[in-house]
Amino acid sequence: MSKQCQKCKKDFIIETEDSNFYKMMKVPEPTFCPECRLQRRLTFRNDRTLYKRECEMCKESVISIYRSHSTSSGQAGGDTKILCQKCWWSDKFNATTYGRDYDFSKSFFEQYQELMKEVPFLANFVVDESRMVNSPYNNMVLDLRNCYMMFDSDFNEDCAYGCEVEKSRNCVDTNLIEKGEMCYECVNITNCYRAFYSLDCENSNDIKFCRDCNGCTDCFGCVNLRNQSYRIFNEPMGDKATYDAKIKEMNLSSRKNLEEIKKKVLEIWKNGITKFMHEKQTNDVTGDYIFNSKNVKDSWIVHEGWNMKYCQYMVANNVKDSYDVTQFGNNIERYYEVLQGGNGGSNVRFSWFGVNENSQIDYCMQVMTSHDMFGCIGLRGKEYCILNKEYSKEEYEILRGKIIKEMKAMPYLGKNGIGYSYGEFFPSDLSPFAYNETTAQEYFPLTKEEAIKNGFSWFERGERNYQPTIKVADIPDNSKDIPENITSEILECINSKNNIEDCTTAFRVITDEASFYQRFNLPLPNKCPNCRHRERMKLRTTPRFKTVACAYDSCETEILTAYDEKTPNLYCKEHYLQAVV
Repeated sequence: MSKQCQKCKKDFIIETEDSNFYKMMKVPEPTFCPECRLQRRLTFRNDRTLYKRECEMCKESVISIYRSHSTSSGQAGGDTKILCQKCWWSDKFNATTYGRDYDFSKSFFEQYQELMKEVPFLANFVVDESRMVNSPYNNMVLDLRNCYMMFDSDFNEDCAYGCEVEKSRNCVDTNLIEKGEMCYECVNITNCYRAFYSLDCENSNDIKFCRDCNGCTDCFGCVNLRNQSYRIFNEPMGDKATYDAKIKEMNLSSRKNLEEIKKKVLEIWKNGITKFMHEKQTNDVTGDYIFNSKNVKDSWIVHEGWNMKYCQYMVANNVKDSYDVTQFGNNIERYYEVLQGGNGGSNVRFSWFGVNENSQIDYCMQVMTSHDMFGCIGLRGKEYCILNKEYSKEEYEILRGKIIKEMKAMPYLGKNGIGYSYGEFFPSDLSPFAYNETTAQEYFPLTKEEAIKNGFSWFERGERNYQPTIKVADIPDNSKDIPENITSEILECINSKNNIEDCTTAFRVITDEASFYQRFNLPLPNKCPNCRHRERMKLRTTPRFKTVACAYDSCETEILTAYDEKTPNLYCKEHYLQAVV
């Protein structure tokens, strides 16, 4: 059945399997298309924009994802109350004290927005602060030791400036890696040791500027290799001595030389073959970065999923029978339109950051180890609550039914003029973040004018008046020229004059980072961490798919891919395996 999206007005298809899922979840069919549903969830996901705030309870300074009133300077947002991890989890905080009666003269979302302004939120998404060692400046993380500016990452040690990094050590400036060690400027690598400037590689050691290489050692500027050693630009060098001599001639400790090499490597990569999606050990899947999964459709970054659709960032075990779930998972089933939920649980709908064995949850935020909750915030170990007020089971079920009926009869009208009834995730109006503070801006970029026109809020950051002590032209070109006091300096970003919205214009080098550069003879970066992250993101696909034809001669197979349709040599799985493996 075809429906028109309320927001973008494009048609989208609801398959029979989709209708069966909605019936199982006892929810109406969606009125937003899959892309607009994802965009809306991502307006509630601030992973990389951090602020210093004061805990409402203990008054200690804390790193937070929420702006304060002073930071907001009269702009929308900045009214979210916060507690540090210690206070939020303590017995001193009991969110039922904010409970209130339901008012049928107002829409549900109006009342929920009022509750959001009263109940303190967790300052950041560090699931268990006791399992963090010397790692204060991170978000959406678990089990980090000596890590700095890591996001959506777990079980890492001595890492900095990374996203979706798992079980890795001594890595800097990496995205989407697992079991990496001593890696730098890499994207989507698995089980690699000393990998630099590489993409889509696995089980390889001492590689540089390689793409889609597996089981390789001592390779440089290569693409589509399997179990090879001592190759430069795919050409065999014969032995290690010859290989090492050629690499030494390139003088990789010079940033200028590296930039020239990168241009050549990108051209070589273009001539390689690209598999239409990243997948391994799968059956009946579509999307990208899907592993060890079965019947997972139109999804992006899923590990161990079964019977899922329209899901993203699911680096977790055993997720099944779920639609429209973004980030986390781990032993969950029957989740629908959920952001950052998991670690056991079932039958959770339209909720944000609900973890630890939740069940029968609707429209909740930061609710833990609870069941039968509707429209609650910050509750732990509770049952039968609506707007944080506790009821008997019978009272709860009767009132829940009345609210759902009322939501359908009296939808909330958002800033964009769209109606939100029961069956839709929270309207973006309720997000405590501005659009340009969230992941939505990464995957669905908008200008300030476009965002406001679409009903999103925008945060005008104050002018950055950093005074660099080293101008970009004076940043040493060679690693041997890195000054001993580099960690005391402020470096100018090469993009500082380009009016790039998220460029910090200047940056520092932390001690462990400087040691990493010196250890591996790497030149200092001349871009701030945000600009470096933005460049790496260009090497990844995004969770937006289109149908194209396989580029192999005479192949008529249509493939659903996250790659740009202009990607050269984009092959279906069958012809990729024939050509590469």
